[in-house]
Amino acid sequence: MSIAFGDDRPSDKKPIDKTSASRLRAVRQIMGQITMTSMAGDMPQPLELKPDPLLRYSDPTRGILDSVVFRVGTKGRPVALISAELYGRNGQQFLLNHEFIALYEPKFMMKRDVFVWQPTQGNLVFQEVPATEAPVETPRLRLTQMRRLAEQFSSSQMVGKSKIILRLMPAPLDRYEPSDKNRADGALFAFAWGVNPEAALFIESDGLKWYYAWAPLSSAPLEATLNDATVWQCPPPPHEDPVAPYTSIHRRLTVPDYFDDPESEEKPRSPDR
Repeated sequence: MSIAFGDDRPSDKKPIDKTSASRLRAVRQIMGQITMTSMAGDMPQPLELKPDPLLRYSDPTRGILDSVVFRVGTKGRPVALISAELYGRNGQQFLLNHEFIALYEPKFMMKRDVFVWQPTQGNLVFQEVPATEAPVETPRLRLTQMRRLAEQFSSSQMVGKSKIILRLMPAPLDRYEPSDKNRADGALFAFAWGVNPEAALFIESDGLKWYYAWAPLSSAPLEATLNDATVWQCPPPPHEDPVAPYTSIHRRLTVPDYFDDPESEEKPRSPDR
């Protein structure tokens, strides 16, 4: 398996994986089993995933065949993030790990088989980035500003008694407009262990100043620093908690027959999705 979207580590050229498209089709089918409803308005409304994953990767050294991170909500700041990780293969059977990450002031409900998730709070607590220049006019230069701000942060996680220093993936996973204000801008950066994203850094502008907030992408204890000062700590989150801002569930599933078929083609999605 050679999929490693977002992996910037130098490596030898890898063989083309002809089953990548069929596996992505199966992963989309798995994600389609999650129903999502927004409670933000007067009446409940369906929520949608952005059709393509923000990140897709594999990690054969840890037995992960395919893993994706999707954003919930197609406009503005993401409402939530959902990951799906396939590992522990036994024929057509896999272990599935889902991570559910609520972001800012969540008002939604999600259901995956018997598990219902309705978080009572989000992970994002925005703080002003100190001593920074104001957001510039052009989107291209604002992206440069956000990259430079992200580089001022560091992040680490604890695995057992070992402290793992995470690396900043240089390309943001997502770019969005958090509001309709002039020069409002936002980007989601990931800090990874190898190819695995473990922590999410959101950098946003309200048009006048820059702000940051963190969210976990891992069940391990996490920490972040800015200019050597600790600015965020995240203890191990609960498993299968219906109201937690971050939680995970594990399932055993059987993938479709076309999972390993390089000739399998996904039907085009309708234009209104």
